[in-house]
Amino acid sequence: MSLKVFEGLKFKKRNTVIHKLDARTKGVYVISIMIIAVTISEIIPLIILFLLCLLTAFIAKVLNEWIRTMKGVLFFALLIFFLNFVTISENRVNQSFIMFLRFIVLSAGFSIFFLTTSPDDFSQALLKIGIPYEYTLMLTIALRFIPTLARDVQTIIDAQRSRGLELERGNIMNRIRNYIPILVPLIIYEIRRSIMIAEALESRAFGAEKKRTNLYEIKLSKIDYLVIIMAIALTTLLIYLNFLHLLPSIFYLRLPEFY
Repeated sequence: MSLKVFEGLKFKKRNTVIHKLDARTKGVYVISIMIIAVTISEIIPLIILFLLCLLTAFIAKVLNEWIRTMKGVLFFALLIFFLNFVTISENRVNQSFIMFLRFIVLSAGFSIFFLTTSPDDFSQALLKIGIPYEYTLMLTIALRFIPTLARDVQTIIDAQRSRGLELERGNIMNRIRNYIPILVPLIIYEIRRSIMIAEALESRAFGAEKKRTNLYEIKLSKIDYLVIIMAIALTTLLIYLNFLHLLPSIFYLRLPEFY
């Protein structure tokens, strides 16, 4: 699996209608997709949700980054499929494929949010919903440095391979040991980076004032309210119809079993 999967957590600045939406609006939109994916265990609705994520990525002009993330996620999705296939006794093909699609959709929605939402907007959105600034900053920094951590890992791997390290050589235990020359410098480097961040925060008197001000404030526009209302209404309607089994019959498509 390529470490480029973590590029899906890195904000890409674009001038699109998706980027201009409030972070809270995009949060509601993505959470609605995730709720539908979790509550409706059917193949066709999950495929529709995936296509909706694909369309959103295209409109936001982050399709290449999103596809790269999906390629990385595919490894874990296939692993989930096979684990479910060998552990489920009834309808294993259908249920395994549903779990495969569900993981893909959840990852797709998660990726779209962070590809189109800047860390500053995300931080302000958390503050607006009442999360303390200390926890907001902690979460924002953690998410911000996930792609950086992945890039550091790849850099160390390339450096160690140039020195003759063969990660894929030997049995499973030897392969695990081969990663020690990667983990040790990575841990040391990230500890140093954490100290640098802590010193930077202290030098700027972080936490000196209980109430902080921002350079600009995010506000919900009419389009934001419209998207939020539509997302909540559609999610509620679909869950209600699914609970009563009133969705169109094609939504209840089943895959044939091959055993």
